[in-house]
Amino acid sequence: MFRNVAPKTAIAFTQFILGLSCCWPLSSTATKFQTLCFKILRSVLFLNALLLFCPLLYAIYVHRYDTVMFCKAISLALAVLQVLLHSFYCFNQYDRYQLLIEEMKSCCKKANSYERQVFQRYVDKYAIYYAASAAWFYWCGAIVPIGTFFLPDPFPTNAEYPFPVDFEPVRSIIFLQQSLVGMQCSSLLCTNILCALLLLFAAARFEILMTEIRTANGVNSLIKCVKKYYSLKRYAEEVADTARYTTLITLCICGVESVFAGIIFIGRQPFTLKLQFVTVSVTVLMAVFMCAWPADNLIDVSENTMRAVYQSKWYEQSLRMQKFILFMMIPQSPVILRIKCIIPAFSLNYYCSFITNVLSMFTALRVVMYQDED
Repeated sequence: MFRNVAPKTAIAFTQFILGLSCCWPLSSTATKFQTLCFKILRSVLFLNALLLFCPLLYAIYVHRYDTVMFCKAISLALAVLQVLLHSFYCFNQYDRYQLLIEEMKSCCKKANSYERQVFQRYVDKYAIYYAASAAWFYWCGAIVPIGTFFLPDPFPTNAEYPFPVDFEPVRSIIFLQQSLVGMQCSSLLCTNILCALLLLFAAARFEILMTEIRTANGVNSLIKCVKKYYSLKRYAEEVADTARYTTLITLCICGVESVFAGIIFIGRQPFTLKLQFVTVSVTVLMAVFMCAWPADNLIDVSENTMRAVYQSKWYEQSLRMQKFILFMMIPQSPVILRIKCIIPAFSLNYYCSFITNVLSMFTALRVVMYQDED
């Protein structure tokens, strides 16, 4: 189903799954009316999430002595908090996202046949995982309100309200409002797919440049490649700088979510309840991985791009050309998605250490809980 998906289709798909998040910016050619409508929709969706976040905080207080209800309220509140944080950050970075996406679209449109092949190879490699992840996110967001028709719970969440809600039309309004927030959570998780798309696009351009460097046959060609390298590196650093706080929000929320999921999973709870929280853990780990994978790939290709000149027939070139190639062989710093003092380098190694820390917390929780029971 996801084989031979064109790069243009992959971009359109990402834009579509981000529809309820309003994180995909309008085109720079959008009219004032379109911009106004977009801002109103963005504000309404933000307010809608906030209207559920407050009752969930109240539910945390009400159920503070009930482990299951408390963990459920915490988990749902964190999911809604992620919506608020991601939304606020994307609103703040609107212009930057707009420039990065428009450059990506322009580059794909103007690409020659070889560049299209490289972009297509990246799409073929990553499309299945990211499309399946998006489907999983939306399935999780849809199954919760659907499940209420088969359960005694009247609403998708266990939010508590300081006024009666067991009569119509209030009951239906709250049900629809909570269901919409659930779909917003699914859409906001897909902002990680947007970051991954930009990271993969930058990596693909580095691979294209590596081929140009290998086939360069003169000093002027190499100078052109060096200029293109530093221009591309600035773009990739801009992408990494934009994606880093999205990654930080995802890491923090997912880490805390995993802890509370572990409390339920480790405790003596019904299997169906454990299955629900295992689903939460799988979802948050997928959200972290979808940025770690392309970030790791970008580190590798950005570090090795200039070294591609060594794979050319430099030994057959003139002495002047060889001296210039020697200059190009000076090690270049890779493009790394990082946050000083928090994330040294977001990569697959960091993702593995993240999982290790989560498992360590599970072990510590299990020891504490069993000691309390004894």
